[in-house]
Amino acid sequence: MKHSISHSRRTATIGLAFAAALAAGSAGNAVAADHPPVTVSLISAPFGTGSYVLGSALEEISKKHHPWLRVSHAESPGFVFNIKKLDREPELKKTMIVGSGAGVAGLAAAGEKPFDKKYPPLKLLANYNLTAVWLATLNPDIKSIKDLAGKKIALGRAPQINWAVQPEWTIRYGWGIPADQVKVQYVGTKEAVDALLDGTVDAAVVGGYFDPLTNKLELSPQTVEFLASGRKVYHLAWGADAVKKTIAKGMNMVPVTIPANTLPGVSAPMEIFADTAAWMVAPEFPDDLAYETTKLIIKNIKAFAEVHALGKLMSTAAMPYGADPKDIHPGALRAYREAGIIK
Repeated sequence: MKHSISHSRRTATIGLAFAAALAAGSAGNAVAADHPPVTVSLISAPFGTGSYVLGSALEEISKKHHPWLRVSHAESPGFVFNIKKLDREPELKKTMIVGSGAGVAGLAAAGEKPFDKKYPPLKLLANYNLTAVWLATLNPDIKSIKDLAGKKIALGRAPQINWAVQPEWTIRYGWGIPADQVKVQYVGTKEAVDALLDGTVDAAVVGGYFDPLTNKLELSPQTVEFLASGRKVYHLAWGADAVKKTIAKGMNMVPVTIPANTLPGVSAPMEIFADTAAWMVAPEFPDDLAYETTKLIIKNIKAFAEVHALGKLMSTAAMPYGADPKDIHPGALRAYREAGIIK
């Protein structure tokens, strides 16, 4: 894992997309005469990911649509790194937004792997996506998760919450399959489907990004590539009961149902789970900055759709989706209540 953050990796394509998307509307670049400029930092995820692109979009939106608030965005190795960084450098808690999510934040607060201790809970500013994952196989004799006993399963890298930790928990606790009865390989998301296509594993993790309010699903890049292979694919639902059992064990995620015919060859609704990808802050983050940032996102939610496909899944109603008000930063909660999103 890298332990440094690059501030320079931007692409011309993204820059042009931002310019086209944001040139039309602007609150002006000039700083309001009665308020000095304030910069907050944002670390998201590795360069090229949806989280990275949407973080860059938020930076540009702040420049175009807020008189004094500026979001300075940079990539990071990932959500686990982000939480650990805030803990190592507590002076950042008043000025930094981090890419995170309910699942990884819950594991951090509980001190569960991949974390080495308990970390102070973070507060939600806004969800920007729900990551939904499930398993796929090429073997028609594997009809459900229980048939994977004694089989090989390829997941994402071990620290990846959505693509590895949550699926393994659901296999272990949701379906009750002991660790010694299934062979889990942590290889990476693309590598997982490659292994399935090569016949070296019996099932692999696939998925995408889901808006439960509109039932729209945007498949992840490796899943699109996998489905384009021309092979007959069988999708394995986790099942609502298994998801509920896993949640009861302490994993933060939500049960969702992919509507029938959303996936090729899946004619029935598919019960899986999803986890939020979100912008979060420490409780020490100032109320006024949390309010202004959240209000900025609410007012400019449609701009995200112009810079990335995942932005099309963003909606104001989904921003606090699944969160208890006590887990939302007070400044953000004020913005949601003023907008009528939360009563």
